Amino acid sequence: MSGKTAPIARNRNPLSADLASDLSGSGDLDALYREEAPRLARYFRRHARQTDEVPDLVQETFARLIAAKASETCRRPAAYLQRMARNLLIDQSRRPHTRLARFHVSIDDQCEVSGQPEQGHAIEADDALRMYGQVLAALPDRTRHVFTLHRVDGLGYKAIGEQLGISVPTVQYHVARALMQLDKAFDRG
Repeated sequence: MSGKTAPIARNRNPLSADLASDLSGSGDLDALYREEAPRLARYFRRHARQTDEVPDLVQETFARLIAAKASETCRRPAAYLQRMARNLLIDQSRRPHTRLARFHVSIDDQCEVSGQPEQGHAIEADDALRMYGQVLAALPDRTRHVFTLHRVDGLGYKAIGEQLGISVPTVQYHVARALMQLDKAFDRG
């Protein structure tokens, strides 16, 4: 490497090693950087939201200039750089969410708005199950057994009648009796 990269490295707005090596290959770019970097830095300090980003913004502006290879074809590279700096600030302001995304905390992840609806439903469900159990416990044994075979085990009237040795109308009677008791209990509650 030639001695041209040393002054760039000591500059207040140092460039990355790759960009410095690109600039060292062209005396015009090196001179342009030395002349325009302080102006761009002042511009960014006045207009950027965070002044600690100023060196990065200066470097990004020159990187865009090199990528566009505009320094070779542009008659007024300082004006072109100034325009690129403005565009860089505009781009930066349009996407603040990308810069701050790592600091974003979703309300859904950290805060529970309220526990009352879920808690209220859980309490109501517990009360209903408790009342259901009390009503079933108060039923006569035969009615409770027929009802649980029908509602819990999912057996049909005919299968329950065959299993218990009773007629289908008797099964219907016991199921209807249990449902009436449950209906009374829930109407009162």
